[in-house]
Amino acid sequence: MYILIKARLASMYELQNVYTLDEALKLYALYRMELDIEKGRADDLKKEGRGRH
Repeated sequence: MYILIKARLASMYELQNVYTLDEALKLYALYRMELDIEKGRADDLKKEGRGRH
């Protein structure tokens, strides 16, 4: 759950007192999904850039 704190999505207090484990895991899954989408978009832009040359 350190990644949620590092990404500033939740504080240690929130992880201990507000979110259930299930909620924290869903938050982490959404965060990872967002990272994957951003990486896919960046990869697509790279491919488009190579196709123009």
